[in-house]
Amino acid sequence: MMQLEQFSDLLARDDKWYLGNGGMLIYAPPFPEHLHVPGFWDECHWGDTAVPNLLALGIVVELPEESGTRHVELVPRVIDWQWWPEGIRIRHSLGFAAGISGWRDSGYVLHEQRGIGSDSRLHCDLELAKVDPAADNLQLHIVAWTMREKPRDNERLSLSDFWAADSSLSYRQAFASRAHGRSDEALSLKIALHASLAPTSLQVTPSHGARLQPQLRHTPLWDSLIRDGRLSGEVNGRNVLGNVIFAGMHWSAGKCSEPFRLELDITVRESTRSSQSLASRQQPADDWREFLSLVPHFECSDPMLTRYYWYRWYGLRLNAVPAEGNYVAPAVTEGLSYFRGVISYSLMCHMFEARWLRDPALAQGCLDNHIANQTKSGHFPAHIYAQHVNKNAFYHTDVGRAMKLLRLHHPDEEYTAKVYEPLRRLLGFYQKDRDREGMDLYDIRDQYETGQEFTSRYFFADDKADSYGWDHKLRLKGVDVSSYVYSLVAELLELAWQQQRSEDIRILTELAAHVQAAVNAFMWDGERGWYMDYSAQKKERSHYRAAVGCYPVLFGLASPERALRVGERLTDPQGFWTDWPLATVPRDDPYFSADPLWRGERANCPWNGRVWPMVNSHVCEVLEQLSGHDAGQYRPQLVVFLRRWIEMMHFEQGDRAGGGKDLTRPNCFEHYHPENGSACEYRGVDDYMHSWVADLLLRYVAGVRVQEQRNSAEVRRSILFDPYPFGLDSFILNNCLVAGHEIEVQWNRDRDGKAQAGYRVYVDNGLVHESAQIGSFEFAL
Repeated sequence: MMQLEQFSDLLARDDKWYLGNGGMLIYAPPFPEHLHVPGFWDECHWGDTAVPNLLALGIVVELPEESGTRHVELVPRVIDWQWWPEGIRIRHSLGFAAGISGWRDSGYVLHEQRGIGSDSRLHCDLELAKVDPAADNLQLHIVAWTMREKPRDNERLSLSDFWAADSSLSYRQAFASRAHGRSDEALSLKIALHASLAPTSLQVTPSHGARLQPQLRHTPLWDSLIRDGRLSGEVNGRNVLGNVIFAGMHWSAGKCSEPFRLELDITVRESTRSSQSLASRQQPADDWREFLSLVPHFECSDPMLTRYYWYRWYGLRLNAVPAEGNYVAPAVTEGLSYFRGVISYSLMCHMFEARWLRDPALAQGCLDNHIANQTKSGHFPAHIYAQHVNKNAFYHTDVGRAMKLLRLHHPDEEYTAKVYEPLRRLLGFYQKDRDREGMDLYDIRDQYETGQEFTSRYFFADDKADSYGWDHKLRLKGVDVSSYVYSLVAELLELAWQQQRSEDIRILTELAAHVQAAVNAFMWDGERGWYMDYSAQKKERSHYRAAVGCYPVLFGLASPERALRVGERLTDPQGFWTDWPLATVPRDDPYFSADPLWRGERANCPWNGRVWPMVNSHVCEVLEQLSGHDAGQYRPQLVVFLRRWIEMMHFEQGDRAGGGKDLTRPNCFEHYHPENGSACEYRGVDDYMHSWVADLLLRYVAGVRVQEQRNSAEVRRSILFDPYPFGLDSFILNNCLVAGHEIEVQWNRDRDGKAQAGYRVYVDNGLVHESAQIGSFEFAL
């Protein structure tokens, strides 16, 4: 049985470096250049703001010569790298460099462990060991140092308040927002370096400009060290003509006949001028264990599905942020680097998955942040960054169904009462701003607000569509947008019933019927068997098919006959159903490209044939709806689809496309190749939280789905236990809280994970269902 304490071993890799822990700080440089350098020299991010060059470690040896002592900076070589979600363990061999390619082992090894705590504190534990008994007993020095740069052309960026004493060195720095950030304000951070061992000496020295390279011998700290065997002790953090500050602490390692341990700690936040007791602080692994205690424990006989399930929870934790800055509550950001913002397009994804946590705070927080920053017109802002809110832009998202599933998982009348009016204002925005014709169909105004930047569907509205930005120059009734609005109306209607808002019940009931009728009257194309966008200006349907045309099936807008027609088109290998399904446009689209090209150019976000996990999450649920009409065909189809999609989200064996997948190295990039399954690694953005997967595994592999049916004033709620036919030898689900009930599901396993034949369901520690084979069981709430 796989226990939670083995979570790290399950995900262990030797090719990954991302570190985060639900705090504001993350270490995930997209294309790192200095992983081999001990410390954190490649950029970290505080929110979406890049914080580069925080820490480097220099190891210096004194070599006796006839003319005196010569100081040499040892060059580290990584000889072992092991990554876990909570940290990286690295073994560096230290040697002497000669020329461009020469290198000679010194007989010393540096053991390093990097991590990040939930308090956004960097951890760097070090142990220096002599591994070659024949090596000379040499005098060693360790220098932990940083190089801070103040760009000359931006006086708002400043370095100030340098302070050093005892075992601490701190300063304040103002950082410009990212190039993709949307704020004119610089971010001021207090950065403090603490050590568990009092330094032999320290130094802070201003300098004229220099290339930011992590080599101690190119710094003014080196001049002091080789002259006096120690740093100068002077702390001067004010430039006269230059724009760089060098700051460091130094330890003399003596003869280093025995290994010793040095712990370094960096705080990128307001902090006290004290190292405190580093040993008493909670470690990153402890923070991860606390988070995992909230996660339903799931494992099965298919290691690919089990590993990807836990990998997904790692990604959610990696990209989570606390209530800080512009965030009024904890939330999940869309990804690393400039994606590190709370983004409305991925709001539904994060709510779908975070609702499975025992504590609803994260799922609720994702919505609360958008409500707190809701615009006067009623829409949710596109991007909420730590220091800036982009209220001018807007994304469409399925907040209605996300709210429904959160509410069913964690019933909370006080919370639903709080969110009703904000969601009502969001609906009002759609009615007033996005349906000026009163058709009960809703407009796309530019290609960015659907998150589908480059695809053919927009050309039906404007043949220059791909040349616009967030310009609102389009007007196209979107089939995905109208489906999302219908979902919002449906959830508001349920909340209106619960809160006894009789007038709203009448209005919303009529609106839901009108939207459903309009989608089927204007967007259904009987000849193509697909739902299409509609132009109110042209008074005709689009002739471009897009994968989002299946969304009306997901939301129950399609009749059984039309749903099955959509199912035929959806699973057609000559159309959307590519080798690695599912392409965002069919193969016969005039702009279709399996490669990430848009009109002959390499594109960042091509939606003209690539496989996007966001769409695949929707499609998996479309297949669930289709299985309600034809279980014999679509239940197995969902199984094939979900397996194939998860298999796609792995690196290739030997990093060669088409060479088979390495199922020990899961990933999640923005988009993939529909024919060979390779990811858009050129983007440099893995662990991209723009889809939902753990949620689907719990719903279809473990088979737990919460249901709600209303008939006027009567409502019926239940938990359906109905695993899909994945052909597993065994699986187990526990530590799962749903609608206030503790649930466990077992197939050929007992509560302790030992072999026990049969299928069992427990609710609140009581056995409520048992059978020899997996079947369907409904538990009334």
